[in-house]
Amino acid sequence: GRMCAGNRHGLLVPNTTTDTELQHLRNCLPDEVNLARVEERLSALGNVIACNDYVALVHPDLDRETEEILADTLNVEVFRQTIADNVLVGSYCALSNQGGLVHPRTSIQDQDELSSLLQIPLVAGTVNRGSDVIGAGMVVR
Repeated sequence: GRMCAGNRHGLLVPNTTTDTELQHLRNCLPDEVNLARVEERLSALGNVIACNDYVALVHPDLDRETEEILADTLNVEVFRQTIADNVLVGSYCALSNQGGLVHPRTSIQDQDELSSLLQIPLVAGTVNRGSDVIGAGMVVR
């Protein structure tokens, strides 16, 4: 959901995750999947992180320690970025290893730059009959 961010390498959860919830997640995940609880002011991690198995886009104000934990846990290269001038990158784009969907007001130039940075094709669009909040309307695997 909006409170966590992850890929095939790992899962990040906010510090509000209880020990019981953390243990349940650990029990449900394969042993090779990393699990980390982070102390982060921007606790809705799914709104401030967009990632695939190789790269992550993050809110420009994400804590440096969180960025390091994210890079280690998810085994990704991290880029501080905005999407169509929105800092909530996880809300306004969705990425897979094959491509991504970004906010409809993302310029062609920004799409090209992001596509080059991420090494995946991107398209601008909406979900759920016109919503520009991409993360609220789709799950990407």
